[in-house]
Amino acid sequence: PAARRCRGQLPRPAFPEHGTPMSSKPISRPPPPPPPPSSAARQPPPQEWSVRACSIFGIPVFLHFSLPLFLGFLCLTHARLGAIGIIFAVCYAAVLFLTVTVHEFGHCLAAQKVGCRAERVLLWPLGGLATCVMPTNPRDRMIVAAAGPATHLPMTLCWLILSATTGYPIRFWSPAVPLEASSLYHWLCWVGLYINVLLFVFNLLVPVFPLDGSQLLLNFLLLRGATPARAARIIILVSVPMAVLLAGWALVNGNSLGCFLVLWLGMQTWRLHQAAAAGRLETHPLFVDVAPRGGPGMSGQAQAV
Repeated sequence: PAARRCRGQLPRPAFPEHGTPMSSKPISRPPPPPPPPSSAARQPPPQEWSVRACSIFGIPVFLHFSLPLFLGFLCLTHARLGAIGIIFAVCYAAVLFLTVTVHEFGHCLAAQKVGCRAERVLLWPLGGLATCVMPTNPRDRMIVAAAGPATHLPMTLCWLILSATTGYPIRFWSPAVPLEASSLYHWLCWVGLYINVLLFVFNLLVPVFPLDGSQLLLNFLLLRGATPARAARIIILVSVPMAVLLAGWALVNGNSLGCFLVLWLGMQTWRLHQAAAAGRLETHPLFVDVAPRGGPGMSGQAQAV
């Protein structure tokens, strides 16, 4: 009889068949881990060919491997002026990258001020890249983007004061005297003034990624209620004629570095167009965490230049 069992034998449990649950109660599973914060950890190609040089305010500064080539190119183009031309080329590069470094740290310190993290600064022949974890609030993103160009205002004032001590007239488009040993200081003051005014205007008025104007225009449009897809279309439509104008300026002035810069900016605009056409804006650095994964909408990291 069923009632008889061997002593010590326990009833056999009713095992579920084919993986069916033993209880009708749903199995609770732990929620998936949250996605990593928008990191600027997605590094564009320029950052893959760099070496760490130093750390300022706890933020690492990297130098691109092509910087020696850039310095050699500057020296070569000024070698026709003799030793003074080579000295000027080296000083020009020093003033340029000092200015760019201050600009990038303007972005980094502003990002820290609004509670975010600055990860690194890269210096390369086309300028600098500050990689920051950006806030999700468009207003805070605009503050971070505008902080870089804002650094040029006090730097311009400093160069104006220094220019006044040279004894030569202050002119923006060209130095007042030819480059000689006696006028080298005047030329460096002019370079500092010229670079700061140019970078201030260039970063504010050219809305091409990764220039600061693209961040400012994007977040202004988001504050006005535009979707990321519409904002991307507007940025592309504005970027194309601006790139054409810049190309014309570079060709007329015979500026080979400007030609390379326009070519690179054109490539960035094309990549933005591809991401928008494929409905994958969330994969583009300008729209990381602004366009949520899987569809249009809104939510912030990026890179500032």
